[in-house]
Order: sequence, then structure tokens, then C-alpha cells
Amino acid sequence: LGIMAIPGVGPVVAAGWLAATAVGAVGGAVVGGAAGGAAGGIVGALTESGVPERDAHVYAEGVRRGGSLVTAKVDDRLTGEAERILRGERAANLDERRSAYEASGWTGFDATAEPYDDIEAERDRVRRTTPL
Repeated sequence: LGIMAIPGVGPVVAAGWLAATAVGAVGGAVVGGAAGGAAGGIVGALTESGVPERDAHVYAEGVRRGGSLVTAKVDDRLTGEAERILRGERAANLDERRSAYEASGWTGFDATAEPYDDIEAERDRVRRTTPL
């Protein structure tokens, strides 16, 4: 368990395999210059772990906007059960979230954008959960 600063997200508490991957990705961004910068941070950590880059941008944007990202690395035999647990009633629908972001002009995660503060995060949550 540790605290780290991820570009475009800010300080986060992280543990496990994704945290270790993120530390490596952020380190690569610092050491590797421009090439590493493109793959650094949370998007780099997710893509390095096998998440398609297009999806990694949506996950990273959700975290920047105040959301949480929960991941689990499980034995193949337990994949179905893990997915059932993680897709609980409060799980975000990735395609719906991407569409909502794109409707507001979003084109991809920007590591230089400021993370949402508590008020902006709450407004975003209310926008997503209030029927039109």
C-alpha cells in the first residue's frame, strides 16, 4: 500500500500489481523522455497490463474526475466470479461513460489537466446519475 502522484490524476492510494506497474510507467516517463511520456502514468500502467489504450483513457479520465478504479488480478479459474463481483450495482458502464465524455467534447485523457476537486467531482456524479 502506498501513496503516489500520477500525472493528471494527482495523489492516489494504491496497492498491488497495478500500483507497481504505475510506478514503473511513471518512472519510465521520467527516464524515457518523450517516448516514455506517452506511455507514462495511469494510461501507461493500464495498457502495460493489457487494457486496450482506448479503454485506459476512459478509466484514467474517470479517476481524474473523482472516480475510483478497482482492479483484480485473479487465477483464470476465478475470472467469472471476479467479474461478477466487480460488476456490482455501482460499476460504471465503460461505453456509456465514454459516450458521455465524448458528448462534452472530451477526446482522451490529458495528464496535464487538473484533477477535479470535490465540488466538480460531485457535480459530475450528479450529472451522470440524474435522469434527463
